[in-house]
Amino acid sequence: MSLKAKSLKGAFFNLSANGAGQLVNFVVYAIMARILGVEEFGLVAICLMVTDFCNLFVTVGVSQNLIQRKEWDNNFASLSFWFLMGVSLVIAILMFAVAVPVAWYTYSELAAQLIAALAIIPLANGLRLVHKAKMERDFANKRLAAYDTAGVLVGGVVSVATALTGFGAWAIIFGKVVQAFVSTALTWHGSDFRPGKVEDKSHLPEIIHFAKPLIAMSFMNFFSQRTSNIVIAAFLGAATFAYTSVARQGFSVLNNLTFQPLNRIALAGLARVEDDKLPATFARVVSMTAIFVTPVYFGVGAIAHPFIDVVFGDKWTDSAYLLSILALQTPCNVMAYYLPNLLIARGLPAQAFKLNLINLTFNFLFPLAAVPWGLYAVITALVIANFVTLVLKFMLVKKSLNITLTDAFRETWMFTLTGTAMFCVVLYVERNHLLGLDNVFLELPALVGLGALIYCGSLLLFFRKKTLAIAKEFKSGKKKKKV
Repeated sequence: MSLKAKSLKGAFFNLSANGAGQLVNFVVYAIMARILGVEEFGLVAICLMVTDFCNLFVTVGVSQNLIQRKEWDNNFASLSFWFLMGVSLVIAILMFAVAVPVAWYTYSELAAQLIAALAIIPLANGLRLVHKAKMERDFANKRLAAYDTAGVLVGGVVSVATALTGFGAWAIIFGKVVQAFVSTALTWHGSDFRPGKVEDKSHLPEIIHFAKPLIAMSFMNFFSQRTSNIVIAAFLGAATFAYTSVARQGFSVLNNLTFQPLNRIALAGLARVEDDKLPATFARVVSMTAIFVTPVYFGVGAIAHPFIDVVFGDKWTDSAYLLSILALQTPCNVMAYYLPNLLIARGLPAQAFKLNLINLTFNFLFPLAAVPWGLYAVITALVIANFVTLVLKFMLVKKSLNITLTDAFRETWMFTLTGTAMFCVVLYVERNHLLGLDNVFLELPALVGLGALIYCGSLLLFFRKKTLAIAKEFKSGKKKKKV
């Protein structure tokens, strides 16, 4: 099998594992949301966000360096392993020394205890990453995918089982810790790498030099994506944060199942296309994304109330309103999603960093300014910030790649218009109970069917030529793959 074929096969298994893991996590998340109280659930979500931040120091940089090196060097890998163990141990100690006391004084004793228990996860990740990198170099992606999925499944079962037996917030923590250790143990078993004693430490500066910019970029991504969450957690409390967390969970799964796979496929072509053809190619990729992603995101926002009721329970009704508001940022997500990675792929990391800085600034300032007016105002401010940053992002990208907002809008406006019309009609029908269905399990599929009929029918009726052209492009792409 050729290197290209192995790479594609590996990417397929990575995406499959990610998709399976996301679905399992979503099911477990929904079950836990039904079992736990709102305050308790929000507290756990905050603790997990703190752990995700601390994990950045461990999971970014070192393994990427091992994967991209021309040849595998056991001495270099061993040095990387012990370096990661040192970093992960420092992170665990800092979580105890800093995060635990802060949680104790700002939230509760329970929050401090939960973070203390979660401090073991960076250590588990540090144990695993070099072995995982070796397996990825050996194209053992199928086994890695199985190990990741097994960890998610076992951890999910532990969470649900312990929640049902009355462990409350601790149930999610038990599941996350078990998931980390199961994945680590299986990866150690599946990898042929074993760390040894390191005599030569001359490569240590290279490891640090390679990791620093990647960690800085990951920090920027983390905060730019979670600034509104941080504002809500800091100023509005755990219960309010819980409603936001539930609302965003659905979009998080959709993102991982739609944008992320499309992003990996699209960037492979966008990174290699000639400069003069890049704007046209980008416009084509965005239009092919918009036709499928737009109705999914707007659709979830339109059926938010029955969807939240069925999946999470009626105590999360406030999350449904937030979900509907968040759906309004769909056009921004579609047009701007590829920009940061596209800049990196074209050798422009500094510009990509500036994009993330724009995100971070506006996604922090707008929600922060809206705090006095409550949760709905904060989420609305976040949506407005997305539209403002959309303009600024394309202004920045235009200077380097000659890709403009006008190009992206020209290729997506018809899908935005059709998706918005579908969103408004379905939301109106649902809110006014025009279908006359008292059973939510009948109402939900009926609303989905109505939305699909409106969206597809409108495209074929008003934008038939554009729709068929995109369909033809998908068909031609499949034929090329077969050849």
